[in-house]
Amino acid sequence: MNGMRIQAQQYPKFTGANIWISAEGSGSAFIGFSLLVPEHLPYLDHALPLKPKSASPLVFAQARPVIRGKLGKAIVVGYKSGKLGGPTQFELTEGRLFTASEYEEWAEADIPLREVVVDEKMDLEIGERILIGNKDLKVVGKAKSLMFVLDTPLLFMDLRTAQEVLLKNSLHVNMVIAQTAKGFTPERAAKELEAFDAEFKTIDVRTLEQTLGDIIDTYVDEPMKAVQFLRVMLWLAAGLIVGMITYVTTLEKTQEIGVLKAIGASNFYVAALISKQVILMSVIGVICGLILSYIFAVAAPIFVSIHPIESGIVVLISFVVCCAGGYLAGRKAIAVDPMVAFRGEM
Repeated sequence: MNGMRIQAQQYPKFTGANIWISAEGSGSAFIGFSLLVPEHLPYLDHALPLKPKSASPLVFAQARPVIRGKLGKAIVVGYKSGKLGGPTQFELTEGRLFTASEYEEWAEADIPLREVVVDEKMDLEIGERILIGNKDLKVVGKAKSLMFVLDTPLLFMDLRTAQEVLLKNSLHVNMVIAQTAKGFTPERAAKELEAFDAEFKTIDVRTLEQTLGDIIDTYVDEPMKAVQFLRVMLWLAAGLIVGMITYVTTLEKTQEIGVLKAIGASNFYVAALISKQVILMSVIGVICGLILSYIFAVAAPIFVSIHPIESGIVVLISFVVCCAGGYLAGRKAIAVDPMVAFRGEM
């Protein structure tokens, strides 16, 4: 879940936009169905709360590309070169940026070459071709990895190419993103834009924080409710198992404890001895558990992020459970009469 939260936030933060505009009632393009006509929103380029010329149309949609004859998964990101929404030439790790459409206007005939910049983790080479919507696209560049939720790679292309490939050449976009002007907070800018649009009711304006919250709620927290419940059950099961192992292991030393008491060892000495053994076992177990968790995180088929604070909490709880099991078993063992322990009647 930590890994999913990180991936869900990577792309929105990468764009540098702090205002996200989608169709009214869609709940944002990430979680609802949003279609906007950029020609209907020219005022955004000159809207007082927004940085001049920062309004950037965007197509953001799931796709099933055919890669080397196999069906894959990806997110298509269509944006205007030089605008917000995708990498610049200087941000590519290899190759070049796609050929951009010629005109700034939304000319229907202005369709550039079908070229795509792929995620560097997709193991595709420059010059290879992939199919999206039965359209053949040439890989011309690689971008730094910006996986969406569940390791879904991003495919960057010109806005007109995305419209042709996904929207059958419809001149719609899913959203418009922008940056606030100097002196405006995102919250204030969103309120003023929605107030300006109150009569027409065509757009829904959200800040970056609201957008991130929507994505995490929809793609992480809501689907993972069952996992949350399972995690609680696993905690209970693991606690019982670890506690019982420590308890039984300590009880197995009852005869040795009886011998110690028979030769004059005090209860305090025996308790201290048991505590040292339990603490040593707990420390070794916790260290092994931490090492294995990081190894498994690297080997996992999806991105896994282990938070140091959460690891510390797990260590603390595990240590307390182990010590509690040893303490209870130790009290029972100390209370045993040495003669009973000698006879092996435990």
